[in-house]
Amino acid sequence: MGYRSEVVFAIHPDKVSDFLAVLSGCQEAYDLCRANNGMKTDMFEKGDLFVAMNGIKWYDGYKDVDTIDEFIRKVIEDDDEPDKVRFLRVGEDREDIQECGEYAYDDLNIIPASID
Repeated sequence: MGYRSEVVFAIHPDKVSDFLAVLSGCQEAYDLCRANNGMKTDMFEKGDLFVAMNGIKWYDGYKDVDTIDEFIRKVIEDDDEPDKVRFLRVGEDREDIQECGEYAYDDLNIIPASID
């Protein structure tokens, strides 16, 4: 079965064509993003791209995951444009949270549920 995560990310319109070019070079990453109608446009502003994935085995070493992770890292670190992408991952253990990037920050966030 494996450990599953919920993953969402948003890409600013300025970087969408770059992301689609990356996907064109990795069919597995493209298929992962397209599964269950997971890709949507114009979610936060015209021309952006939003991807949502449920129950994903988000492991380093998987070609599809590594391709997407590398693109996000490159935009944030190499291009120094953290405002062009936003990435969130929540694992089965709800304390296992990964988030980076600033695009649509106010709209795409994790709000932990309060425990009584």
